Amino acid sequence: MRLLLGLLILGGLFLVAANWQENLRSSVLKTRRLERGIPSHVDTTVNGEDGWATLVLGAPSGAKSIRPKNAAPPESITRDPAPEPVTPQPLPPTIQPDQERTIAPRDSLSRICEQHYGTSRPRLVQALARYNGLSSPNQIRVGATLLLPDLDLLQGD
Repeated sequence: MRLLLGLLILGGLFLVAANWQENLRSSVLKTRRLERGIPSHVDTTVNGEDGWATLVLGAPSGAKSIRPKNAAPPESITRDPAPEPVTPQPLPPTIQPDQERTIAPRDSLSRICEQHYGTSRPRLVQALARYNGLSSPNQIRVGATLLLPDLDLLQGD
């Protein structure tokens, strides 16, 4: 019920604001007509506009540009040569610092690889074991610290 009442009040305020804006616009137009000496029965709308200025930056898409009658034709206009296109330089690959993980009970290198890298391919598990100085992937101990490098670094091994 409160929501409905709030919406009704909001709608009423919106209508009051719209009416106030229209009255203000009408009074400004009347004042302009009086200042310019335009009779009130003459319609001054241009292209659907009612006297308000419109600012257009650039030419709208597909529109012809307006050239003054005494301006030189476009062929005689000298233009600066087009600048050389800039080719972006490739950024050096960023290698993330190693993350450390303490081995918990029931952890295995393949389970750690699956959790951290999203895959437990045997090559990846072997590379992680070599990176940590382990002779075998089964040589991990609970409580030991394992270094987890960037995946690109392990695949380059």
